[in-house]
Amino acid sequence: MKSTASLHAVIDSLEQLFDQCSRSSQQLALQLTQLLTPLVTAVLPTALPVHAFPTPPIKSLIRDALSTNRFASGAGFAYHADSPLNPQATWSLFWMYKEAADGTTLELTPLPHQHLDFRTFEWFLKTKSSKDHYFHGPYVDYICNTSYTMTSAAPIFIEECFYGVAAIDILVSRIEEEIVNALSSPRTKLVVTNSFGRIIFSTLTGYRVGDILGSSTLRLSHQHALFSLYLPL
Repeated sequence: MKSTASLHAVIDSLEQLFDQCSRSSQQLALQLTQLLTPLVTAVLPTALPVHAFPTPPIKSLIRDALSTNRFASGAGFAYHADSPLNPQATWSLFWMYKEAADGTTLELTPLPHQHLDFRTFEWFLKTKSSKDHYFHGPYVDYICNTSYTMTSAAPIFIEECFYGVAAIDILVSRIEEEIVNALSSPRTKLVVTNSFGRIIFSTLTGYRVGDILGSSTLRLSHQHALFSLYLPL
């Protein structure tokens, strides 16, 4: 009975985490779209350099998204427009993240990162191609924190042109914390994967974060649009 209640608690915690992060990225994308649309539609082609963006309001929206999401470790706007307004295909990253120690936010000023091609990052590429929200990870974020991370991303389209992605980062360690706090016993045996079968969390030996689940000794116990929970047979 305790085991069943514990699993329900884990599922509830994970659903709250994934749903909140999904909503946060989509809400940020909507807010950025609303902010940038008047600017984009008012200028002539080739007249919208990144430095003309309303940086303070963009930062404010990102800061709000980060501060109102207790699970998020970072949030931002990756700009890379496919439009006549960006003929040089330049791009920029507006980003903020939380310090784990005190919860304060630190700002990364908008900078061109030409040595990094975000178009090859899955959270950017899949969000752009699907024109829909996308949840990526776990993956090692070598750019920001060198930790296992998951990214909730949502596209920004203005007059059918793609202008970038709004993103929310969640550390896998934060997801682990939610699961462990919900478990009645740390000995409870379970494995949690993303929607594509990549392992996020496990209390079983031999199941490592980031690996693709390929075992036939587990049974699917709960299926969510963004995660799955498995138990031993």
